[in-house]
Amino acid sequence: MELRQLRYFTAVARHRHFTRAADELHVTQSALSQQVRRLEEELGVELLLRAPAGVALTPAGEDLLARADAILAEAARAHADMDAHAGLLRGVVRIAADAAAALALPPALAAFHRAHPGIRIGLRQSAPSAIAALVRTGAVDLGVASLPASDVPDGVRAVPLADEPLHAIAPPGDPLAAVGEVAVWELRERPFILAEQGSALRDVVAAACEAAGFGPVPLFEVGDPAAVRDLVHEGLGVSLVPASWLARPGAAVAVARLAAPAPRHRALLLAPAAGAPPAGELLRAELGAALGGSEQL
Repeated sequence: MELRQLRYFTAVARHRHFTRAADELHVTQSALSQQVRRLEEELGVELLLRAPAGVALTPAGEDLLARADAILAEAARAHADMDAHAGLLRGVVRIAADAAAALALPPALAAFHRAHPGIRIGLRQSAPSAIAALVRTGAVDLGVASLPASDVPDGVRAVPLADEPLHAIAPPGDPLAAVGEVAVWELRERPFILAEQGSALRDVVAAACEAAGFGPVPLFEVGDPAAVRDLVHEGLGVSLVPASWLARPGAAVAVARLAAPAPRHRALLLAPAAGAPPAGELLRAELGAALGGSEQL
């Protein structure tokens, strides 16, 4: 069993598709399929159920996937430790972020790359509820997620990033825009576009509405900031979103400040409690500094 075969297998398992996995790995589909087939032959079990529309994991495949993530993570740590002994700063840092948290990452990652060109960064997008598990199992080295602190599992350390106020957004031309400032209770009759279940933003908005005496009626539940703006733009509801979401290009919406005390939102920077590989720890420290990280929870 080779590490390359495990990397190929985990990519196929993650995408549930050979073509998309081959694109990610920058190999031909035939080479990828051949290596996965050799792995199955060596192990003497079928790992994937192949169909024209994609693949599914067999029970043996599910078992191997859980082990393969840990094996590949340990191999990456060993490689990074040897680089550290050699005085080299190189390697790959794997980071997972949800759609909302990822908005703040590009400038910080660009600055890190300019300072450390020998370190490659693998960035993947996942749901907030999945990111802590990816960090805990070693599938990724770091995570940035809009996740409630209470949902951080044992074995993962969490650093709160800088918080920011929420703003109310409504369709263009909505009277909300003329007001300039609105109290949360004034939105009680409006349908809401809410963040996905399990996210810290969803919890903050729900708590703010509850404090104002009502429960928000979710017409849509969306994790992607651009999709939230698109839905609001089309007149399908209002939403409470972080200020940073409005600093980027997107569909036109009416914006109003929330009256004090305005609810605030913050994401978490997640890392293994035992520490990431040297390159990962370096990125963790620099992301924390760039994104306003505070003390560990």
